[in-house]
Amino acid sequence: MRKTAAVKTAAGKTAVARTAFVLGIVFILALTVGGCGGSSASDSPTTAAVVGDTTTTETGSVTTAPEATTTTEAPASGPSTTTASVSSTNGAYPKDNPPDWSDIKTVAAFRSASYGVVSIAVGIANYEFAAASLSEFTKLASPGVGDGRIELRFVRSVPNENEPPFVVGVYDFAKPQGQAELTGSAVIKVEGGSGVQLSSSGLEGKVEITAVSDTEVSGTFDLKDKWTTMSGAFTAPLK
Repeated sequence: MRKTAAVKTAAGKTAVARTAFVLGIVFILALTVGGCGGSSASDSPTTAAVVGDTTTTETGSVTTAPEATTTTEAPASGPSTTTASVSSTNGAYPKDNPPDWSDIKTVAAFRSASYGVVSIAVGIANYEFAAASLSEFTKLASPGVGDGRIELRFVRSVPNENEPPFVVGVYDFAKPQGQAELTGSAVIKVEGGSGVQLSSSGLEGKVEITAVSDTEVSGTFDLKDKWTTMSGAFTAPLK
């Protein structure tokens, strides 16, 4: 009986040892898995940030792409981009209270077209005037004392073409209409109904249309005859 009890006791100890060994392995495996896992997804958020065409993923921080802003500026036009300078010994140009061209108040342009000819009349004034059409422009009253109005007329002649389109280019103000494709004329309207017409004979300088559309025309002028010198630049709404 004692021998049998000793055998049972030894077997029991062996079973306990095996059980303890297995539990130890399980405990070690649990610690290993927990150590390799790090922090959970809830501890460190993941955010996708889109910048341009590239998507990046960051862990633990949030990246916000800056918003793109677009600024559109309307093109400048009218008196703010129009300048004029005039000096004249012509008898029709006022010696007392001559127009002050340093502050342009009004600039406007009017288009007309017919068979073989298209023209644009440009008015530049140091006072305010209103005209809704070429007809109204040609009927404007004379400027008052100290006021003046420059009138430039640009003409394109194209035989056998109905209402030819207006074009950019240099216009020859020294040649009458029809003697060149691009011609023109210049006059300065002043008080009392007088007009200083720049003579095509011996006229020097350059006049150019630099841009033209259905609604606006721009150009420069620099002209000189025996008595008068005038120069400047304009951007005018075109009617």
